[in-house]
Amino acid sequence: MAELTPKQKEVMDSFINEKPKILVASGAKRAGKTFVFILLFLMHIAKYEGQGLSFIIGGATQASIRRNILDDMEAILGKELKLNKSNAVTIFGNKVYCFDGAQSDSWKKARGFTAAGALLNEGTALHDMFVKEVISRCSYKGARILIDTNPENPAHSVKKDYIDNDGQTLANGRLNIKAFNFILFDNIFLDSEYVESIVASTPSGMFTDRDIHGLWVSAEGVIYKDFKKDVHYISQEQFENVRHKIVKWFAGVDWGYEHFGSIVVLGKTSDGTIYLVEEHAAQHEEIDYWVDIAKGIKSRYGNILFYCDSARPEHVRRFRREKIKALNADKKVVAGIEEVGRLYKLKKFFIVRDAIKRFDDEIYMYVWNEKTGEPVKLWDDVQDAIRYGIYTETRPQNRKGE
Repeated sequence: MAELTPKQKEVMDSFINEKPKILVASGAKRAGKTFVFILLFLMHIAKYEGQGLSFIIGGATQASIRRNILDDMEAILGKELKLNKSNAVTIFGNKVYCFDGAQSDSWKKARGFTAAGALLNEGTALHDMFVKEVISRCSYKGARILIDTNPENPAHSVKKDYIDNDGQTLANGRLNIKAFNFILFDNIFLDSEYVESIVASTPSGMFTDRDIHGLWVSAEGVIYKDFKKDVHYISQEQFENVRHKIVKWFAGVDWGYEHFGSIVVLGKTSDGTIYLVEEHAAQHEEIDYWVDIAKGIKSRYGNILFYCDSARPEHVRRFRREKIKALNADKKVVAGIEEVGRLYKLKKFFIVRDAIKRFDDEIYMYVWNEKTGEPVKLWDDVQDAIRYGIYTETRPQNRKGE
């Protein structure tokens, strides 16, 4: 068995000795939560070897289940795990069903059978009804449920229903719920330079609290806490001195009418530094106006990609008919904001001050809605266009541990 960190050993000791029915591990990314849970889940399945029982793995998508769970299971077991037509694999003579649980109707997939245990990955990415349905399915005697998750808004059901009930016991005295919190520094096997880099590049405020210290905190205040006008604004002349370093141009597009519509042009250097060099923002303009803007950009920067808000597919189609390379943007909100915030923190995103106006109006008015954990839908139009462009172009979700 792989060597464990002290925190992982603490979790394993609880699983073996205290035998909680529901065990939750929440906290920082890359802290070792999922790996120890995979080991525990395999131990639990092995206890019923050859009995033909059913078990459940739940994740946001089938792709995330493969990436976060099955690949590590294969490495531990030393064999390939191939899903059958029912999205199940055979492990130790038992059937393990893999369900994607992010949608409101995902719970229906878990209906109709009795399970002897479940591993729920990325608990906050799963729909609450799915989590509760899976737990209700685990009615076989001795069934255990493992839930790992990164922290989110403290009002989230995973925290309120399970973590906040840490230590809950059943009438017979058995421990029902046990919860552990992980911080980044719990993973003593991470390279020290990697840890230093992660700490240095994680945006200030909520992202540092959640991703480094594993805290369940609300999003509040100004979104880009690391943005500084005296650092991130540069003059046109300053940009011209580095323009030769740009290796790729691309654009972000946020459609609007009553709200401002926006197209931004961004340039990326080989070391990942990004420059905002053009901003076009306007209200009450039809698609013909935006086609003309895009054609002007194309004439100046070449046949670049336009990463577009997918909310107006007819506008995306119009761009394509006009020979503009329009693609649907990856619109993940919090992850996209984290990526833009990371670039501010690292001083790798600069705005040509002479090229913008609306950005300057928005940047300190772009704030969190503390109830929803997402941005307030005001003063966000240029910010959305920037996020669409940067997040889709950089694809940070491909990094290990995201």
